[in-house]
Amino acid sequence: MQNDDQMNFPFDSAQDRQTLEKDERLDFPLDPEGRGYDGFVEDRERAIEQVNKRFGAMIGENVRLKFFGFDDELSGKLMLNTLLLPESKNDDVPLRIGKYPFDLRDVENCVRI
Repeated sequence: MQNDDQMNFPFDSAQDRQTLEKDERLDFPLDPEGRGYDGFVEDRERAIEQVNKRFGAMIGENVRLKFFGFDDELSGKLMLNTLLLPESKNDDVPLRIGKYPFDLRDVENCVRI
């Protein structure tokens, strides 16, 4: 049994393509300044600086961490573990070093190395 039209994409004629191009569901918001991914990176870097200042974190730095209740330390580059940045000091600040996730509240001591 063969079903060639299983996907049934309407790309058979120029008229079908025009209909698809006019479909409002395919309209994505545009950045009026045309910044795209570079703008996203710049905004994220600026936001990380604000998080570092507000929470006293060292995101993007090589650090050595000691956690409450653990004798072992973890070393490496401190990174945010999410794309969403915390809005207030009451919010969780999900971080990671390598593949190890944790929350800023779990950190007892952080030293830049």
